[in-house]
Amino acid sequence: MKSYLSFFFFLLSTSVLSAQVKPAGINWPVFMKRQTLHWDTIGTSYYSGIILGNGLLGTNIYKEDAHTIRFDIGRTDVTDQREHQGAGLSEPLISKPRLPIGRMTLKTVGEITAAKMTLDIYNARAEGTIFTTKGTLKFNSFVPANTNVIYISAKGTQSEKNINWQFMPEKSKSPRMNQQNAGNPVVYPENPAYQLSKVGSFDVCKQSLLNNGGYATVWANKKHANESTMIISVGYDADGKSDELKEASQAIQTFSKSKYQTVVAAHQKWWHQFYQQSFISIPDQRMESFYWIQLYKLASATRENLPMIDLMGPWFNGKTPWPGVWWNLNTQLTYSPIFTANHLELGKPLFNTLNRNLQNLINNVPEVWRKDAAAIGRISGYDLLAPLAEANKDNGQFELGNLTWTMFYYYQYYAYSKDREELKKNIYPLLRRSVNHLLYHLKKDEHGVLHLPSSFSPEYKYAEDANYALSSLRWGLVTLISLNEKDGFQDADLDKWKNILQNLVPYPVNETGLMIGKNVSLTSSHRHYSHMLMIYPYHLLTPLDTTNKALIEQSLNHWLSLKGALQGYTFTGAASINAMMGKGDQAYDLLNQLFDQYIQPNTLYQESGPVIETPLSAATSIQELLLQSWGNKIRIFPAVPAAWKDVSFDKLRTEGGFLVSASKVKGKTEFIKVYSSKGDTCRLETDFNISLVTSDKRGGIDFSVFQNAGKVNISFSTLPGETILLSEGYPNQKFNINPVTSSIRPNWSWGLQKKRLVL
Repeated sequence: MKSYLSFFFFLLSTSVLSAQVKPAGINWPVFMKRQTLHWDTIGTSYYSGIILGNGLLGTNIYKEDAHTIRFDIGRTDVTDQREHQGAGLSEPLISKPRLPIGRMTLKTVGEITAAKMTLDIYNARAEGTIFTTKGTLKFNSFVPANTNVIYISAKGTQSEKNINWQFMPEKSKSPRMNQQNAGNPVVYPENPAYQLSKVGSFDVCKQSLLNNGGYATVWANKKHANESTMIISVGYDADGKSDELKEASQAIQTFSKSKYQTVVAAHQKWWHQFYQQSFISIPDQRMESFYWIQLYKLASATRENLPMIDLMGPWFNGKTPWPGVWWNLNTQLTYSPIFTANHLELGKPLFNTLNRNLQNLINNVPEVWRKDAAAIGRISGYDLLAPLAEANKDNGQFELGNLTWTMFYYYQYYAYSKDREELKKNIYPLLRRSVNHLLYHLKKDEHGVLHLPSSFSPEYKYAEDANYALSSLRWGLVTLISLNEKDGFQDADLDKWKNILQNLVPYPVNETGLMIGKNVSLTSSHRHYSHMLMIYPYHLLTPLDTTNKALIEQSLNHWLSLKGALQGYTFTGAASINAMMGKGDQAYDLLNQLFDQYIQPNTLYQESGPVIETPLSAATSIQELLLQSWGNKIRIFPAVPAAWKDVSFDKLRTEGGFLVSASKVKGKTEFIKVYSSKGDTCRLETDFNISLVTSDKRGGIDFSVFQNAGKVNISFSTLPGETILLSEGYPNQKFNINPVTSSIRPNWSWGLQKKRLVL
């Protein structure tokens, strides 16, 4: 039973919150030092290398053979630009795929015997010593935050004094054409051969494309006695209208003309400001470091106004079977952690890509529907051309719901920012089109119930009324209706949407829980939770209803009981569902299984090739142990594992545009701080009794409190720019956010150490 209490609390003192709260107690350089990755043996693969990037250019550093260190060179937007040939599922991987660039190699005289290296993520810098039978090589490398170059400095001793660099170009060919894949064309005209040359003081590798575009790798080597500095840049011309050689050369010239220390200072400032947008500290050092490394990877892989993240980011791998963009899970999971992490800017590349290619999204649907619908198939290039037609069902190609699921995350941008201009201009119209595409497929049976046709549930089977498509449609309708009723939209289709929602077929369910779709049960292992999106991330079925709670548990347990095909993101999805249900220990166990079995030394992940989304979605699962906002409520410490007695976080973002901070010490929540960016009613659920609510802008706060299921629920109005502090009484401690002591795996660091060699 709920018991309600209302309070109108007047402060005895006129002092405001800012006078009570001391500056945050985070010593950032010290805290971030414990997140550094360490190598006491050199990696020999993509998944044990040191990764650096600035959102466009990137490098991965590891050993190629006994006498070679390689620095893989990647630029995210370097893609082929052939004319589309038909509408096959894998066709974009031939016409618009990522293309290899090459690698800069450092040749040693002696045989490489050992290494001692670090990746300092706080300063986005790698350095170390490589030991050979003939001497040592010390190096440091970074990719400046504000200049598109890769900087490498190397210094040798003994016989290694003469630094020997060599650029190894790769053939400009889709990686799919190096593999025996269904859908590969019989005839594949190859791009022209690369050309090596010297242009002034620069070395150049120029690669032309068949469409008159091309890319150029340019490098400059400055030698000083036993030391050498290598500066590399890559220019790209997508359509023959720009000068790739000029772009790369100017980047090197700009870098070279600047004072080195000035460049380093600007680089470090950018990264420090990036990290300090939010804060998380937990007692498990392995998991805490992992979380911060995922933020590092996100900012290394994308920036505002740069390309969106595909499956590799700037770290190209020539053996990948996935040189494109996937829309049935990968893109969605990749961007899932940016909202709570208070890095909405990192979502802009995805959203800009959607808006820039709106016409192609429209062209993906049959012509008769293009007036008000849009969609996307499973695979595309950055142009998002991926037709979706019911007549084309080969290889599970007819997946309904991909664009709507993507729009869930675009809508999250609005929910977390309250940017009404973006909502009105871009989010609402595209969400409307994505829902309309699903509506065009509805058919009414003799009882007036609306059904979806047979469509593919990702990675499983075709089914009528597939839960993947149904949950996406239902979420889209609920959201459009809510925007009309609460946010002032006056859409002529509102009554139609309400009627459809009322008559839409229920989710197919059997004795094992949620099914794949009508007459299609989940009977074999399935790594994808495509049939359970209504639980997570849509939160259409939640444990707040006892019937739904039982269905969620039944469906989750059945899904995980079928072994054999479970993979990395199985564990992140299951962890998030457990976190939603308040089962922190179960979620924690699933994340530890993920780390033990799947995550590589540099925290990358593979399934036949690099797939970037799974570790990033694990960061989301970690966030959800500490903070959740769904169902018009912010939940503080909703699923903290029992072993985590001390936890703290600062400026994590929630729906409503709130920035929330909280601290738990010895298992007890000390305080909660809420900053309101837009001004709105804030509703919180917490585990401690609140008796004092103070503001930095007002002398009194009107709030209401009730208890439910052992939790305290509080709601209060806020002003734009106001900070609210919630506590149990008058402060007798400093309400600071401090890093917690590592008590679980306290000496852990990611990277590659001999004692836990994982290749």
